Amino acid sequence: MMKNTKVLKVAAVVAAAALVGGSAVYAMSLGESYMASEVIMSEISGKITETGKIHGAENRVYYSKVTAPVESVAVKAGDRVGKGETIIKYDESDLKRLLTEAEIRTEQAELDYSGKVKESDSNASKYRNAKNDDDSYAALYWMYREKGNEITEEEFARQYAVQCQIDSVNKEIAEKEREIAESRHKKNKATGYGTKDEDDYSEKTVKDIKKAEKEVDRLNEELSELKKGLYVTSAGAATPEENAALNDVNNVMEDITRNWTEARSRKATYENMIMNEDEKEALRKNTELSREEEEEVSEDLKKAEEGIKTDFAGVITELNVQDGAFVTEGTPLFTLETTEDLVCRAEISRYDIADVKTGQKAVTLIGGREYEGVVKKINYLATRDASDKSRVEVEVSIPDAGDLAIIDMEADVSIYTDAVDNTLIIPVEAFYSDDSGDYCYTVKEGRINKVYVTSGIVTEDKVEIKSGLSQGDIVITDSVTDESVGGRARYVLD
Repeated sequence: MMKNTKVLKVAAVVAAAALVGGSAVYAMSLGESYMASEVIMSEISGKITETGKIHGAENRVYYSKVTAPVESVAVKAGDRVGKGETIIKYDESDLKRLLTEAEIRTEQAELDYSGKVKESDSNASKYRNAKNDDDSYAALYWMYREKGNEITEEEFARQYAVQCQIDSVNKEIAEKEREIAESRHKKNKATGYGTKDEDDYSEKTVKDIKKAEKEVDRLNEELSELKKGLYVTSAGAATPEENAALNDVNNVMEDITRNWTEARSRKATYENMIMNEDEKEALRKNTELSREEEEEVSEDLKKAEEGIKTDFAGVITELNVQDGAFVTEGTPLFTLETTEDLVCRAEISRYDIADVKTGQKAVTLIGGREYEGVVKKINYLATRDASDKSRVEVEVSIPDAGDLAIIDMEADVSIYTDAVDNTLIIPVEAFYSDDSGDYCYTVKEGRINKVYVTSGIVTEDKVEIKSGLSQGDIVITDSVTDESVGGRARYVLD
């Protein structure tokens, strides 16, 4: 019994060995076994991963508001500061001195303007008074001159009357002398011009001649008297009343002329001392300029008293000034980057930048913790990296980073490009590329095939296939080479 049992056991072992050997031969006839995956329809999102640096979304350079010495600097580069914190204090002593000087200049300019305008106004009033005096004395002068002319005209009228009488007497004398000459001519003719006795004259003729001669003598005496009167009158011998009136007129005109001359002199003097509008405007503008300069210094002093304060919380990334330095207005003092709104700035290659858009989801990895944000900004000015390749800076928001984010610290950022729905997907392990394009190895009817494809989005674990494969196709995810193409193969789905 025991022998039979042993024989049965040996037979069983031989049978089992024969079965295993037959299975191995059968498996070898089916080909090598590969891990594989089925081509499926799914969605895929692109992912671009780069290393960037942490920065504040806002960064501001602070400039000196005034020209003054720096009394103290409260920070150093790398310090965190709060909003409204005083970073720079100025030494105000120089500005206080300048303000005092400006106030004095303004006061002097105002007094100068006020005093000169008042003096000009006073001279203008004096000028008007002198002009009124000038006009008054001019009127008086011509009035009294007219009065003197009236007296002189009476003298001229009297002289004219005497001259007329003289002319009349001269005419009478001439007439009488003509009569005498005619009578004598007749007499001489009657006597034959001395050849006859005068007794031959008629008595009437002799009487007429003698009468005419007496009349001529009388007229000559009258003429002499008239000429005497004419001489006296022309020599200024007026009547006592006329002389008295002329003396009064002359005395008054002397006073008028003297006062008139003084009035005209005063008028000319005061007129030259009156400022015109251009001169007043120049003084006014000089006063305004002094006042503006004072206001500017006063404003600078207020700015210096306020110092330089931060507008937001952040980190001092650059400090350009030290205690005691003298700075001019506009000098850059320090740079502040905000810590209230942080971003990761990463440079994207020219191949990937076309897929990046603002608003896309992005994840920043800091200290082992992920911060989900979005693409905030794409810089449209390309830069070049160490390999002289063009790259474009992109800003990704980092919400609620807290103290983990340190300015200028490196961080990994992943940007998820636009998603595609209902597209063919294969595992990235099944995806290859060569000079002819992208391809993968498939198992179809028990044999390995090399299939070239058109790819789309490629992520860390998936690849979008736009053409070359169909849903349900089997792609090999194990390592395969072209030497295996055409060979028989088996597969096990992942």
